[in-house]
Amino acid sequence: MATSAPAATLRVPPPRHARPAIARPTVRVQARSGGSPATRVGASPATRSRLASRPLPRSVIARAEETVGDKVVNASGSAEEEAAGLAAVRAALDKSEGCPPVDDETVVWFLRDRRMDAAAAAEKLEQFLRWRRDLGPISESDIEQSLRTNAAYVHPHLDKEGRAVIVVEIQKHILKDRDLAAAQKHAVWAVEKCLTMMEEDARGSGGIYAVWDMRGFSGANADLDLAKFCILDVFRKYYPKRLEQVAAVDSPWAFKPIWAILKPIIGKYSSVVKFCKVQDVLDNFNEGEAPACLTQGEGR
Repeated sequence: MATSAPAATLRVPPPRHARPAIARPTVRVQARSGGSPATRVGASPATRSRLASRPLPRSVIARAEETVGDKVVNASGSAEEEAAGLAAVRAALDKSEGCPPVDDETVVWFLRDRRMDAAAAAEKLEQFLRWRRDLGPISESDIEQSLRTNAAYVHPHLDKEGRAVIVVEIQKHILKDRDLAAAQKHAVWAVEKCLTMMEEDARGSGGIYAVWDMRGFSGANADLDLAKFCILDVFRKYYPKRLEQVAAVDSPWAFKPIWAILKPIIGKYSSVVKFCKVQDVLDNFNEGEAPACLTQGEGR
């Protein structure tokens, strides 16, 4: 079976068009796949120390409350600001014993997520790095049972906006049969597969579009624990600003009481969930590239 093991340097690739344009004379940011913490940034110690101690402009300091659904590229700073923020985050991580290495592009993604607040970015990034290292490699054999249901999978095509797509056929997800730990690993595996797809495709935007096919939903499919993990842990804590929208297609009345419970739990993240019809989703795809579950089967 193919594996999805993390490389020596953990990496969360940003969209191609949003790669950091960092001023080369100030600090070199070639990504490195290994080496000691002291060698992970291509700048002299004096330059790194100077940049790390330089305060960032007040205009780019993060608000306490993050903006849900906002694309991370919208929080980009200038080349100098991002170079300074990169150095400051690197300095903070270097001081933390046992922190796993990480490439520069991932550092800049977290900086943008935290609106250039280097201290907040370093804290959030370190939590991700340690969590992902402890989770370990995820192979298809680890999630075989979850994959076999075909209830959730990565769609082979990007949508018109260059987003990778995770499809959930909710009727196939049976709560009593699922193993929560395996389902959680499946979710992480799917997100990382999406990021790899977008990294390898010039159209990749860095965002993820989730399509929930809600036909046939019943209480047997309601999985609040997994939903909370996916939204609050995966997309809020560990892969921030990746989930751009959730399309809940043809949601039945039976889902309303479940949504009434889930909505206050996920709070502001409920704003990314859009209840819609099949055609609304089909319009987001090029001809012949929409998920088959939306064009085939009863009522399609």
